Amino acid sequence: MSFPSPPPARCLALLPLALALAGPMLSVGTAHAQAAPAVTPSSSHRYDIPAGPLNVVLARVAAVSGVLLAAAPAQVEGRSSPGVQGTFAPAAALDRALAGTGLSARADAWGQFRLIEGSGAAVARLSAITVIGTGSATGLPPAYAGGQVAQGGRLGMLGDRDNLDTAFSVTQYTAQRIEETQAQAIGDILMDDPSVRNTYARGAGRDEFNIRGFQLYNYDVSFNGLYGITPRNASSLIGVERVEVLRGPSALLNGMAPYGSLGGAINLVPKRAGPTPLNRLTLSYIGKSQVGAHADIGRRFGENQAWGVRVNALGQNGDMVVKGGRERLGALALGVDYQGERARMAVDVNYQDRVTHARSGLLLTPESGIGIPPAPDARHTFFPDWTYWDAKDASGTVRGEFDLTPDWTLYAAAGTRRHDFKSLQTTFLMLDDAGGIGTNPSALNESLTSVTGEVGLRGRFRTGPLQHEPVLSVSGLGVDYHARRVRTTTVFSDLYDPVAIARPDIRISGPLPLATENRLRSVALADTISFADGRVQLTAGLRHQHVEVSSFDAASGDRTSRYAESAVTPAVALVLRPTDRLSFYGNFIQGLNQGATAPSTATNAGEVFPPEVSRQREVGIKYDAGRVAATLSAFEITRPSSYLQPSSLRFVVDGRQRNRGLELLVQGEPLPGVRLLGGAAYTDARLVRTAGGLNDGNQAPAVSRLQFNASAEWDTPFLEGLTLTARVLRTGRQYVDVANTQSIPGWTRVDIGARYAFDAGGTPMVVRATIENVLNKTYWQSAAREGLTVGAPITALLSVSAEF
Repeated sequence: MSFPSPPPARCLALLPLALALAGPMLSVGTAHAQAAPAVTPSSSHRYDIPAGPLNVVLARVAAVSGVLLAAAPAQVEGRSSPGVQGTFAPAAALDRALAGTGLSARADAWGQFRLIEGSGAAVARLSAITVIGTGSATGLPPAYAGGQVAQGGRLGMLGDRDNLDTAFSVTQYTAQRIEETQAQAIGDILMDDPSVRNTYARGAGRDEFNIRGFQLYNYDVSFNGLYGITPRNASSLIGVERVEVLRGPSALLNGMAPYGSLGGAINLVPKRAGPTPLNRLTLSYIGKSQVGAHADIGRRFGENQAWGVRVNALGQNGDMVVKGGRERLGALALGVDYQGERARMAVDVNYQDRVTHARSGLLLTPESGIGIPPAPDARHTFFPDWTYWDAKDASGTVRGEFDLTPDWTLYAAAGTRRHDFKSLQTTFLMLDDAGGIGTNPSALNESLTSVTGEVGLRGRFRTGPLQHEPVLSVSGLGVDYHARRVRTTTVFSDLYDPVAIARPDIRISGPLPLATENRLRSVALADTISFADGRVQLTAGLRHQHVEVSSFDAASGDRTSRYAESAVTPAVALVLRPTDRLSFYGNFIQGLNQGATAPSTATNAGEVFPPEVSRQREVGIKYDAGRVAATLSAFEITRPSSYLQPSSLRFVVDGRQRNRGLELLVQGEPLPGVRLLGGAAYTDARLVRTAGGLNDGNQAPAVSRLQFNASAEWDTPFLEGLTLTARVLRTGRQYVDVANTQSIPGWTRVDIGARYAFDAGGTPMVVRATIENVLNKTYWQSAAREGLTVGAPITALLSVSAEF
């Protein structure tokens, strides 16, 4: 529960008119606006609005389309509307709603309309106006019931789509959910997703995810639709409005992920200034003594509030809950946007400086056949307190759109990022089943520069009964990676009783040598064909992808390997909507992925393998009951299998991994003040066509058969503003090695929390408290990345937010 910012004085005089115009619908729309910004006003949406009073119908059109509609109460009083049925652009939907009323809607600015008498160009003189709808200059799909997730989101090159019109399994987590859960990084918000598991626990300074049984790295997360922009290790969420998750391969929609992530796609949507001025300050406390301050300021200005500025700044420092662990984080996110009648543009600048000491990291597993001992006490790390990661990331992007005609839009985006990293680290190897471990302490310095861009054309036309929405996209990404690593001799310790390892004297000086060059280029063409009033939607397309990767010798600078591969990969997706609340979907998508790269822990570290072809087949059902929505899907994904051999520590590609699964996702607010989010995922991950058939039929490592998530919130009736929260996570057993001789047990985690929203002398405030892992369970969290990670111990999170 949160309070809106106090409205400007000039808006207070319009309140009686607003209530008279929109009646009960305005109160619903206004609450919706506080939960999330509106849908893109230039996109088409499906309407199921029956005939009724004109003010009610117009309010519902505005809520679905995301437009702002100005009108005088006298214009709509006593008039009726025939309603709106079907899929239309906002202007066409308003025309349907106003049919027979003697009124028409004139576009004043992008996403803004004004009612005028008749169909002429003259504007009615309005002595007073009010605004219908949930729109704002941010241009995003509205939040679903409860405000935790959205009704739709970006579907790559296809643009914004309503979830029921999307032939993939998708979820868009809102800024409201980010704030309410006190999420610090992407992994914190994805704990609500039953198809996703985090490789690392809180405090690792790094985000990696397992989606549908396949790894997705933080550096394969896109920012506002562009790859190569997000920080390499972990992304602060201070400047993020939405975290959009698409499960399964998405090569046609998004292009090739820079480092070959396959299980899904994650896109970060930046914050934009809304129509109401925002001044928010949040103070936070985590673990032992980690305190932070986050300022969020937003303004719109200019004619029709066409210009917007949103600034977020964060400072955070202190000891983490794990003994010896501490982190310092400074982050800045600046977003400037322009929303004109035919042109839209946005510029984003992000900077992040994160230093993590005694970070939770990977523990490499022993040879097959050696048992995996119980996890150590998570409160006492076995990593020396002198280990650290020091990462600085700076990026800038620009994205623009221009409407050539009402039906054709030209868009372009470009961005660049600089990553600088220094570290002193230990990656331990488990030597036996009694807790003996060893490591070669190392220093690693790296720098990375990426440049990315996309140009496209999106349109709409008809051929007889068929509505076409073609899209053409051309994209490119270049990444230059420089690195130098220095190792010392082997030292030994104990998992349960760590020894005091002396800090090694390792220094890296001079310029860093070029390690790899990546060049990705692609051209994609797709068309969504719909008919029967939008109840049948077929999307088909092709993407030509070209991958060029070169590796270089650190000493001589000579090129040691190079490959350049191209492929044309298809995709077909179908949506059937027999009713307005039910949709059936299916997709087949094939992608060319950059080949795996041997990790730094391998004896062949840095070796880049040839590109891989992956395939997905998926069918599903989506149902939206109005307050609760559910998605049930079945899928099969195949791709080459790669892993680190425990005996030789050599990274190899061997056979294929075939994941078949079922997913159930549930979201919404079934009762007033009761919000639910979660579901279950069953995944059967098998190895097939392995060398000599040795591991055929074995379970793939790091994939649990069953995952279950349930998150609930309850606005208590006995104290207004008080909300109680709870979350349960269940992850089944995971195999560690491809021979299936090693495994880690399943685990269950319980989180509880509360928040209290109140008004303090005219200042809206929210106090939040969460206890993660309230039972303080000790467990191995993941067996991904050919290593083990330990789950975080009981952790308290506190924050207080105020809006001035």
